[in-house]
Amino acid sequence: MRLLLLPLLVAVSSCAAVHQPAAAQTECAATAYAPDASLQSAIDTALDTAASEGFAGQVAVMRGDVFVYRRNVGAADLQGHIPVRDDTLFQVASITKYITAALTLRAAEQGRLALDAPLLQFIPDTEIAKRGTTIADLLAHRSGLGSSYAAEPFDDATAALAAIDAAPFDAERAGRFRYSNDGYDVLGIILERLYGERYETIVRHELMARACIPHVGFWGEGRLTDPTYRAQALSSPPRPLRRRSYGMIGSAGFMTTAYDLVAWQHALRAGQVLGPQSLSELWAPRGETSIGQAAYGAFLVDNPRLGRMISARGTEDWGDNAYLNEYLDCDVIVALVTSRGPAEGSGRPLFRDQLIPQIEAALADECATPAH
Repeated sequence: MRLLLLPLLVAVSSCAAVHQPAAAQTECAATAYAPDASLQSAIDTALDTAASEGFAGQVAVMRGDVFVYRRNVGAADLQGHIPVRDDTLFQVASITKYITAALTLRAAEQGRLALDAPLLQFIPDTEIAKRGTTIADLLAHRSGLGSSYAAEPFDDATAALAAIDAAPFDAERAGRFRYSNDGYDVLGIILERLYGERYETIVRHELMARACIPHVGFWGEGRLTDPTYRAQALSSPPRPLRRRSYGMIGSAGFMTTAYDLVAWQHALRAGQVLGPQSLSELWAPRGETSIGQAAYGAFLVDNPRLGRMISARGTEDWGDNAYLNEYLDCDVIVALVTSRGPAEGSGRPLFRDQLIPQIEAALADECATPAH
């Protein structure tokens, strides 16, 4: 992500938690859909207006363990011929970091690494490691690494790591928050070495299978220009990036749907993916930022309408932008994904930033009495 500085019951595919430790076998089931008429009317009005201005994407809302709103909007292709479907994938950019953070904690649960482990254990010949950087420093954006995108030209992990290692380093920011794509790219490389498999394979097996989410994609897996697979963005990514890239793998290349983003957060909360201690690590405050408190791969925000929330978010230069928000005081999860910007320089906010406040306003009445 280039951060521009997340009633009839009808069965839908997702899963429900088995109340066992995270190491136990996950049992998948159907998640209920009980549309909320008043919520549907309010959000539909906002989406209809956005659609008239070029929005195309998906929005999903879950209250408790029931979907109360689901909608696909617009076309997946730029010509307007192929509608967005339930299974249309969207690049969610830096929400990938939230996935990478969870995978790192999963590796810690398995004894593959310790969060306070120095990088000298994993990449000993790098300047990054020689500075005393730890796994936790990478997770919390306090390594001093920035967002150089130095790894983007490379599909070879060794070359990508060397490029990041040679990128500018801000010694004054080491130990303090500095948003870093490079740090999460390094985590992706380390995780591949620890598991002996590609990042994509590890995420599918260690995270998505446990969350009962079979249909995800990753940057460079092919058909990136096929709108029946991935919603097309306002502009095409640079040609050198239209393949597997270590500048995308750990930081920005995850592709999914709004429905599965909601299912992912619900599965995390239910303990299907990680144990309680790991979840506490994932969501612990790590330092104040302009957005809120940094967490691992996400942010902790005090929302003026809805109270405390966990927010993972992403945006790309070519138009993809997304939110995954869990409103803790309301027991509500919202995801919004789009590939349609608006374009940088248009003078308009990103669609995610236009629409999320309107969705929050629609939720405000039912969250007036916080759920505890």
